[in-house]
Amino acid sequence: MLAIAALSEVKAITQEEIIPLLNACFKAVFYLPPEEDLDIHLYSHTLRAMDSMLQMLLVSHCTSSNEELRNILEVLTRFTSTQNKTVQARALNRVWKLSYFVTRGFWQESFAKFVPPSQRTNIICMTLEAIGECSAEDREWASLMLDVVLRDPVSWMMDVPEILEFIWRNLGSNSTSLQPTLYTVLDVLTNQFPRDVLISVLTDLPHSDSTTMDIWKRMLSLAENSEVILDVLCSVLQDQELCGIFNVTPAELGLLRLTVVHPTEENLQELCKPAVLQRLLKIESLPILWLVLRGLVLLSERPETAIGIRDLLPDVMETLRFANTSIALKASKISRNVMTHVGKREARPIVVELAEKLLPLFSHVSSEVREGSILLFKDVMEAAVWWQKRNMRKTVHRGLLPLLFQMSDETPSVAEASGEALVRCAKFLNWKELKRQAKRKGKMEIKECLPSSL
Repeated sequence: MLAIAALSEVKAITQEEIIPLLNACFKAVFYLPPEEDLDIHLYSHTLRAMDSMLQMLLVSHCTSSNEELRNILEVLTRFTSTQNKTVQARALNRVWKLSYFVTRGFWQESFAKFVPPSQRTNIICMTLEAIGECSAEDREWASLMLDVVLRDPVSWMMDVPEILEFIWRNLGSNSTSLQPTLYTVLDVLTNQFPRDVLISVLTDLPHSDSTTMDIWKRMLSLAENSEVILDVLCSVLQDQELCGIFNVTPAELGLLRLTVVHPTEENLQELCKPAVLQRLLKIESLPILWLVLRGLVLLSERPETAIGIRDLLPDVMETLRFANTSIALKASKISRNVMTHVGKREARPIVVELAEKLLPLFSHVSSEVREGSILLFKDVMEAAVWWQKRNMRKTVHRGLLPLLFQMSDETPSVAEASGEALVRCAKFLNWKELKRQAKRKGKMEIKECLPSSL
């Protein structure tokens, strides 16, 4: 390698001769055994010699350095595409160091223009993986490479669906160290290609996945502070092809644009279309359901519109089947708001069905969902009338043991709500001893009051 650099410096070797020599050098070094099986000093010296050779090739061919860089990267990226992870990492490291050398040197053009278009996304994804897994030194080089990408997203981030799928896959993994970096990349991608990203989330990512929901919420937070992204979102929600996928009309899906704009009186009146919202609640897509529920939260907060959506509560609670915390929080909030505003009399037609759907939420991973569902269960019992009590009694029986368990919840407000709900259960069932013990909060005594069949 030092010989190649020396020959290049004195112009004793042509570009045509350099390429096969580079390929031979890369193959000889990249396919060495793993680092732990090598003499580390000799190995490090070899890599430094390779980096010096590559830089010398560029400097010594100043008049044709652009073509030289393109040739080097074309050979290098063949090795970044191999299935051998060690070879990939070694080749990628050379790309990182070349990018630093080029961007800090005399090149006026974007580094991306010298990388084969088919390899740009691959380099982004491998660089992101390395940031989460490699040594501190390599992580520094990877971060420098990522900085090059983020400063020139138009040239690098052309394949939105593939980059977005990579972000989704890695956000859903158990590793949290990479998440801030992934969200930074997502922000840049969204700001640069808002329409492509929004469409891709709604069509390419799994519709019922919680990570998809996290990505969607992140994008919506950007839209709240960007009129450009907000306008694009409103346009996407009326996209004919997208509406065809969800089997709704542009007018129906377009109604959801009102859930992301300022909730004026006029907007809320236009949004309050129960029949359309009920149809949208049937869509099997967490991002779309999140928008629908967001709109229903706004409507449920006002007495005059809350009564109009009362009959949608069973459909709202049906969204709990997705087991998503964001969805569960909104569904619980809507139900409690409606129960508060419409009164017990207006709520009676749906209380039995609502109570049944609340039981699984008592043990939800979110303490806020647990507390809200337990308090709502208490309100639902109070709204039931005599002709509903037979069916309601069965549901209340099923809720006794979960409520007893939740009296020991690590979140004090959940434990308190569970005790209050048990008192209400005892009153509903007319079990005087259970009511007395529940008021005293004696857990062992409460357990002894419960039928052995529970």
